[in-house]
Amino acid sequence: MKKVDHFLEHFFSPESVAIVGATNNAFKMNFRILENLVNLNFKGRIYPVNRHSKEILGIEVFPCLQDIKDRIDLVVTAVPASKTLDIIRECDSIGVTHVVIVTGGFSEGGDDGKKLHQEIASFVKEKSIRTLGPNTLSPINTANNMIISFNPIKKMRRGGLSFAFQSGLYEPKLNWLFSHLGINKMLDMGNKMDINEVDALEYFSKDPDTRVIAMHIESLQGNGRDFFNLLESVCREKPVIILKSGRTQAGSRAAASHTGSMANENDLIFDSAIRQTGSIRAQNIEEFFDFAKAFEFLELPEGNRTAIITLSGGEGVMATDACEMNGLKLARLSDKTYQKLKIIFPPWEIPLNPFDAGVCMEFHLSDLNMFLNTLGDIPKDENVDCTIMQMPPDFSYFISSNGHVSEEPAYFLTEQYIKQILNMKRSGKPFAMWCSSMDTQESELIELVESHSLPIFQSSERAIKAMSAMYRYSQKSSLT
Repeated sequence: MKKVDHFLEHFFSPESVAIVGATNNAFKMNFRILENLVNLNFKGRIYPVNRHSKEILGIEVFPCLQDIKDRIDLVVTAVPASKTLDIIRECDSIGVTHVVIVTGGFSEGGDDGKKLHQEIASFVKEKSIRTLGPNTLSPINTANNMIISFNPIKKMRRGGLSFAFQSGLYEPKLNWLFSHLGINKMLDMGNKMDINEVDALEYFSKDPDTRVIAMHIESLQGNGRDFFNLLESVCREKPVIILKSGRTQAGSRAAASHTGSMANENDLIFDSAIRQTGSIRAQNIEEFFDFAKAFEFLELPEGNRTAIITLSGGEGVMATDACEMNGLKLARLSDKTYQKLKIIFPPWEIPLNPFDAGVCMEFHLSDLNMFLNTLGDIPKDENVDCTIMQMPPDFSYFISSNGHVSEEPAYFLTEQYIKQILNMKRSGKPFAMWCSSMDTQESELIELVESHSLPIFQSSERAIKAMSAMYRYSQKSSLT
């Protein structure tokens, strides 16, 4: 794990972490912070701090920070807001210069909270204590299993995607994110008392393990000119996806209610500036995670010629509309590909693009391996730059639903299904799928397929918007 020459490295890669406010009470949120670090085998030393406990989860507890004799790289404080300044002063007295404030109730907590926020902000600035938050849950680093979260996390899946958030909107989704995306690092800036979006972008731009950056911003706390200049520079090397909320007056007031900071940026000006930088703006949270998934899992398309494989004619029409509306065009498949596909045609001629695999499947249920293998010729076509396909059913559930048959054949069929689906990626071109049934069985299958870095979207339109975003970025990046 290569170290990055940036102060945020101390937050993501500490050798020792002190958790102030750790508790033995499993019904309190602070218990999860320590539990996750222990259960996920954080690769560093952990020091719980609590005056009323001697041991938590088998780890020695210290009454206060001064009682810890070893060096402390990072302090995570989760005590009430009224006690936080005392902890910060204690950090200063023992030479700790990196602090995470989990607690809320500062700039968003009325006049008293704002006063306390300013008091702590002045103190940490004077003492050069870099401070994340307050009102934050992070950092997260999958390389060393560093995670600050209130949710019990099952597993951490490593990848090249790094997130920066201004609020905890991701927190309830953490287990989903780790199941469906490859995560490198996550940073929640919270109320941005000290660390802001400029710092986050600067760090991720230098981090060699970060291939894709996704940022959620409610308000710009750092210098706007510095942010957009840096963004333009970073986008030449790495794709950056931006979700900007607080776009309306009502949304801005809602943002202030939990961060204490009004989103005063004019959205038209912000949007124009974003476009000039070459970054990708997501219009909503669904697009934000869709785009992040696409850029993390797929290579950039060389062009916009798109092949569509559907299970119904109606879906094909909607996918065609979505292509036209999002700057993609239907690829004209070659005669060579036509000859290969013809063996799975129904007893009549059908168009090659969009290709109705559903009607073809009716005549080839007895040999699905051959059928899916033949579909793999579509992405390989020389006239195709990218392919999207409606997710075919996994017929193994017909076997598993029969109480007289063991589950082993069903598992074998599922393995073969995934193998054939992954074969569609061998062309080296972007390939993605969209959901068909949206039932529980398909959801389980999606998690299996996406564990192999093949993205699946909720609709053809969402898949096409993600592919279009990648195409637009590839066009801009090729000009720089």
